[in-house]
Amino acid sequence: MKYTPKELSDNVNVSGGHPLVELAWLAGGLVTIIAAIWLCLFLVTELVIPRVPVDVEVWAGNHLLGKQSHRDNPVATRVLRRLLAALPGDSPLRRYKFSVTVAENDTVNALAVPGGRIVVFSGLLKQIRSENELAMVLGHELGHFAHRDHLRGLGRGLGIALAVAMIFGRDSAAAGFSTNLVHGLEMRYSQRQEKNADAFGLDLLVAGYGHAGGATDFFSRLAGESGGKAAYVLASHPHPEDRISALKKMIGEKGYRIGAGVPFPGLNGDTR
Repeated sequence: MKYTPKELSDNVNVSGGHPLVELAWLAGGLVTIIAAIWLCLFLVTELVIPRVPVDVEVWAGNHLLGKQSHRDNPVATRVLRRLLAALPGDSPLRRYKFSVTVAENDTVNALAVPGGRIVVFSGLLKQIRSENELAMVLGHELGHFAHRDHLRGLGRGLGIALAVAMIFGRDSAAAGFSTNLVHGLEMRYSQRQEKNADAFGLDLLVAGYGHAGGATDFFSRLAGESGGKAAYVLASHPHPEDRISALKKMIGEKGYRIGAGVPFPGLNGDTR
C-alpha cells in the first residue's frame, strides 16, 4: 500500500499569514509602543520641568553630570556678563549664577549644562570673528535655560533609556531600533527648540549691544562648510541657511538695525 501524506489544515506552529505582513504588524506595533512612551514622557516633562526649582537644577548639574575641568576665557566671561546685565529685571534667568568655560574640543558647538554653566568648545571660538557673534551664541544658550530645554531633553532621554532597557533588554535588536526611532522624534523637536533659542539670543544681543550686527555672521560662515539640507533632516540643529533666513526675517519684522561688531581677540589674545 502506498502512503500518501495529508496536508495539515490546522497547525498552531505554522502561521496562516504571509511573513512580510506579520513583520509589518510587529514593526508597526513596536513603533506605536515607542511613540506612546515618548509622548507620555513628553507630556510629563512639559508638566514637571517648569516647576523644578533652580537649586534642584543646580544640584543635578553638579552631581549627576559631574564637574569637568574647563578653562576660563576672559572675553567670553565679559560678553556673558554684558548679556546678563541686559536681562529684564523680572527675568527668571536672574535666579541662576551663570558661568562660561571653554572645553578643548574641535567640535563647533556650545552646551547649556543644568545649573547655569555654559560650555563653549574651542573649535567654535576658532570660528568667531567678533564679540557680537559670540554674544549671539551665548544668548542662544541662555535661551535654552530660559525655556529649560536642557532639562526637558535630559528627562526624556533618561526615561526612554530606562523604558527601552526594561521592555526589550539593553542589547536587543528591538532596543536599537527603538533608540533610532526616539532619536528621530527628539531631533525634530530639538530643531524647534533651537529656533526659539535663536529668537531669544537675537533679542538679548540687541539689548546688550544696541544692534543686531553679528547675529547671522557666524551661521553664514558655517553654511559655507555645511553639507546639503538632507543631512540635517535628523539633526538637532536646523541647517545654517534656514537659521539665517529665520533670523533675517525677525530682524526685519522687529526693525533691528545692523551695526559693526566688536573684534574678538580669540583664544590666544590675537585680534582677528
